[in-house]
Amino acid sequence: MDQNPLEYRVFKHKKSTLSFYCPLCRTERALTSTYKLSAKNYLQILMTSVFFVLILFPLMELKSLWIFFVVWAGFELCVRLVYRKEIPCPHCGFDASWYQKDVKMARKLVTNFWDTKKPKEEVEIEPEIKQKDFEDTPVIPEISPDDASIYLN
Repeated sequence: MDQNPLEYRVFKHKKSTLSFYCPLCRTERALTSTYKLSAKNYLQILMTSVFFVLILFPLMELKSLWIFFVVWAGFELCVRLVYRKEIPCPHCGFDASWYQKDVKMARKLVTNFWDTKKPKEEVEIEPEIKQKDFEDTPVIPEISPDDASIYLN
């Protein structure tokens, strides 16, 4: 197989809204969410705001209808944050949105990504073995003739 292992992955994203290749590591990428609210989101906004209006109506009366706009803003924020979280490449750390705004910052984010991905330096358990530690000890232990018979039998 002559393909680069980062270029081809067997994992396929279901219901991807956008498929593309990462410009830095050339892996196939897919985004499963979009930054726009869907019809399902608008239905959720309507149901959530009706629920809160029913709860707050005895306290606030018609002023509680403004809760619709607060819930709408909250949903809009959450959908955009979920989309924004998917943009950076999980394999190399490249973020296209930062690259459009500031190339130096995008380069710094990739560098930080790889710095955190590096394995921690292994702690030495044994101290360094030096040649002078072995100068006084014999390499082959001396065996008396009586002990040699044990090993030969």
